Amino acid sequence: MAIYPDEPKQPKKKEVFETKPKEPKKAKAIPKKGEKDEEGVFDETKGKIKEGGLRKALKVDKDYKFTRPKLTKLLKLDDGAKFDFEDNQFKMTDSLKKKIQLAVNMMK
Repeated sequence: MAIYPDEPKQPKKKEVFETKPKEPKKAKAIPKKGEKDEEGVFDETKGKIKEGGLRKALKVDKDYKFTRPKLTKLLKLDDGAKFDFEDNQFKMTDSLKKKIQLAVNMMK
């Protein structure tokens, strides 16, 4: 008998062992720092994406390193907006925005 009405009712011995307890879900193994994942994260897109598309669109050398802060600033621009990137003037288009978004996603 429960002392308080909000207190849950204690199960009987028969009810406790009738059903098998649920097994906990197994968490995905997160690679430790320095370890590389055996499977590539972007294996699904392998062969579908041409390398250097964003570099060609923004007219930068192969040695240029993109940074996430610079690319996220470009993502905030509206379509049709003009902007300067490395002393070149560009117009934001839908395809350029997709290339930038892909680059940011692959940096994570």
